[in-house]
Amino acid sequence: MQIEPDFLNDKQVARKLSLSDSWVRVQRHYRSKGLPHVLTVDPKYIGKCPRYLRTDIDAFVASIAAA
Repeated sequence: MQIEPDFLNDKQVARKLSLSDSWVRVQRHYRSKGLPHVLTVDPKYIGKCPRYLRTDIDAFVASIAAA
């Protein structure tokens, strides 16, 4: 049994979405600047490192699948 961390980095989020980690970074930048974006999950910062809660990303993926 594999235990997933509660916090995911850009690469782990990108893997869950089958996208590149640069896409995740660009979406975070667009969101912070108030520009149109798709990734609607707020990162949590540990120092300067953005991390995403696994439960938030799972809910985001579920909302896309339901659309």
